[in-house]
Amino acid sequence: MKRITPRHLVIAIAFLAVGLVAAGSFGQSKAREKQNDVYHDLEIFTKILEKVSLNYVDEVDTHELIQKAIEGMLGDLDPHSQYLSDLEYEDLMVSTRGEFGGLGILISFRDNYPTVMSPIDGTPAERAGIRGGDQIIEIEGIVTEGWAVDKAVGYLRGEPGSKVRFKVSRPGQTEAIEYVLTREVINVTSVPYHGMLEEGVGYMRVSNFAKKTAQEMEDALADLEGQGMRALVLDFRSNPGGLLQTATEVSELFLDKDKLLVYTKGRLSNSNRKYYSSNRHVHSGYPVVVMVNGNSASASEIFAGAMQDWDQAIVVGQTSFGKGTVQTVFQLSDTEAVKLTTAKYYTPSGRSIHKDDRARHGEDSVTAMNDGGMDVDDVSDLTPDETETTEVKGLAAAKEKPVYYTSSGRIVYGGGGITPDVEYAPRDYTELMRRLERDGLGFSFAIDYLKDHEIAENFRTTDGILNEFYKYLASKNFEYKKEDLTEENVDYIRTMIAREAVNARYGRSAMYRVVLDHDPEIQETLKMIDKNPTLKDMFRYAEQEKSVKKAAVER
Repeated sequence: MKRITPRHLVIAIAFLAVGLVAAGSFGQSKAREKQNDVYHDLEIFTKILEKVSLNYVDEVDTHELIQKAIEGMLGDLDPHSQYLSDLEYEDLMVSTRGEFGGLGILISFRDNYPTVMSPIDGTPAERAGIRGGDQIIEIEGIVTEGWAVDKAVGYLRGEPGSKVRFKVSRPGQTEAIEYVLTREVINVTSVPYHGMLEEGVGYMRVSNFAKKTAQEMEDALADLEGQGMRALVLDFRSNPGGLLQTATEVSELFLDKDKLLVYTKGRLSNSNRKYYSSNRHVHSGYPVVVMVNGNSASASEIFAGAMQDWDQAIVVGQTSFGKGTVQTVFQLSDTEAVKLTTAKYYTPSGRSIHKDDRARHGEDSVTAMNDGGMDVDDVSDLTPDETETTEVKGLAAAKEKPVYYTSSGRIVYGGGGITPDVEYAPRDYTELMRRLERDGLGFSFAIDYLKDHEIAENFRTTDGILNEFYKYLASKNFEYKKEDLTEENVDYIRTMIAREAVNARYGRSAMYRVVLDHDPEIQETLKMIDKNPTLKDMFRYAEQEKSVKKAAVER
């Protein structure tokens, strides 16, 4: 137990009081008054802490109590201001750098062990032959049964060039396999997949906004344009955001020089800034569709808002999350920091898209982590998410929102998130779908199936495989009713099995091709593009859709 002494408390109070007052802007008399108030409040706090430490019925850890007090103080400000411990700070740095020292393994928790979902292409794990379904049963001689993913992450990552020893249990093999691998710098891409949805229609999945995101998108655009792309779908669904600077760099890929991209307003003068596009190479000549949903937040909303305000893209999906605040990270030590909300951002038309009184954004809703400790894109927009925050408000709610206008005079709405030009109803995940995903039965069946079967990259779930899956569910005592096997649920099960099997055997790029073929929002977007070849056509289509829905509501 960590104890504190009265002397330590007095010293801490003095430094804190002086530091807080020095950081403010007060007149001399107000400064004295403020200093007295701060000193008194801190003195009361530390006296209470001392009494608790010395007299509470059970022994307490004063360090833990102080940590909770800090968390409570910051949590009362807003959902996004927070203290970052050493591990949290390192995770933040990994997510913004887009690289870490590790092995390149995508890990989840299955059957009481950290389990490999798939290795990342071109990494030590992939070269060593690590497979999806391998259970990591031991790291550096320590049994990992019951380990949470972040604990396994902490042991697997480390300085590039250092070695790590671990054992895996592979389905179909009786003996554990031992590996000794050298850690390398692993690059975590913000663009996990790009390709053609159909002839001439390019697609790009953007999972976050890190330092290298704009360059990764530039490279993907060059590839797609080289294939004769005539329309582009940018998928920002469930993109939690990232760096403000990166959001402006990504916007510059599509907007001409000297266009206002975003501006920020805060209490301090240095928080009030305007960001304009520079003369980067602009990609144009084809319509752009931006996909968002209720978990698209922050930097993804900055980009979607700028493209919408300048009429450079049509936005489809569901109203975005509405995180319109800027957080600044203040380093407290070499390994700790505090993240504070310092400003609000506004789109070029003047919209503040921030929604107040919202729960903390579910940035941990993604179920998998890589061995760098960074949350990674896990097609969370294509699978049920217990923390889904999407709320479809429709036209009735749109009427209550403040109205703004794009550069061509189109109406857009403020007051909470980016309202799409074309609204899609979110997929209604059934209870059976949620239970199967929650229990990981698609993954475990796929791994079991792969023990005895080789599959191609274009693997699909046949009726025979489907019947094997039903038998597998029975062997696991998974209960469901025959009437649960609706056409919708059966189609989902087919996709789930194929998704997990292809991901385990061929990796995430191949897996994306499977899920996109069965994504109803992607299919709806393709229909819109095929019938409306230009952006102006799409804008007209959006207005027609709104008129139809408005008439339906009025009836």
